[in-house]
Amino acid sequence: MKTPLSLFFLVALALGSCQSSKVTSSNQSTDSLARIGGDKDKHGCLSAAGYTWSQLRGECIRPFEDGIALHTLNTSSTYQTAAYILIDSVKKEAEIFVPEENSSILLSQKESTNYSNGKFHLTLDTNCWTLSLNTTRLYQEQK
Repeated sequence: MKTPLSLFFLVALALGSCQSSKVTSSNQSTDSLARIGGDKDKHGCLSAAGYTWSQLRGECIRPFEDGIALHTLNTSSTYQTAAYILIDSVKKEAEIFVPEENSSILLSQKESTNYSNGKFHLTLDTNCWTLSLNTTRLYQEQK
């Protein structure tokens, strides 16, 4: 008779010790839940989804979808980067998105195939765009 009673207490003790001691709190802040993936910049663009503010268009865009990709000419870096450009022939302006800058940069049209702000120069040569910083070529369109 002792064996079944001892076995019962042993099983009850084992089941009781498996109970989780973790206490869940229902006081979790709803702000932290709403912010997941929802970081926006000062213009309201959802940067986590690749959106950035376009000065040329006056709206949030994804440069890699709306712009022309220019690939880096510096192959010594361990990773490849790209710059993106938007051209507005009506406004005679170009907008460049380069990884080295926090925001886009506007360039004014100087000639039919040349845009510049004095520092950055964007030129069209044999149907390919090239972006230079002063006289150093940084990025070029590849077709």
